[in-house]
Amino acid sequence: MFVDSHCHINFEGLAERMPDVLAKMREHQVTHALCVSVDFETLPSVLALAEAHENIYASVGVHPDHEDAKEPSVAELVELASHPKVVAIGETGLDYYRLEGRTIADMEWQRERFRTHIRAAHATASRSSCIRARRRKTRCASWKRSTRACRAA
Repeated sequence: MFVDSHCHINFEGLAERMPDVLAKMREHQVTHALCVSVDFETLPSVLALAEAHENIYASVGVHPDHEDAKEPSVAELVELASHPKVVAIGETGLDYYRLEGRTIADMEWQRERFRTHIRAAHATASRSSCIRARRRKTRCASWKRSTRACRAA
């Protein structure tokens, strides 16, 4: 038995082939999957998949690469996480892979989004965090500092 803990089967190229995707999951003994949300615009497709299939679950969040996406609030994430098929908050985190001429100092918006997601995960108490961390050795230290800050807030 296997669980796909991070997939985007709602994305173009997979969503329209869902029967085939589900058959391949069964063929390879993947019994459950977490379809990870990357923004509020595509969240309905993530939730629809989770609602339609007993073995697919969802997360709610905004990807750290999506700088121009609508910023989530803690209250919005907590409300969306109350859906019975939502098991995680995210995709969130720190992703410095595509700086595109910016410095890490320029990425405060990403760090603030990460803190918002962490606060929402703490507020739900029963939801995990789906965290993306790329290109920083200090990412674990940042996570720990952010977690302490959220508990104090």
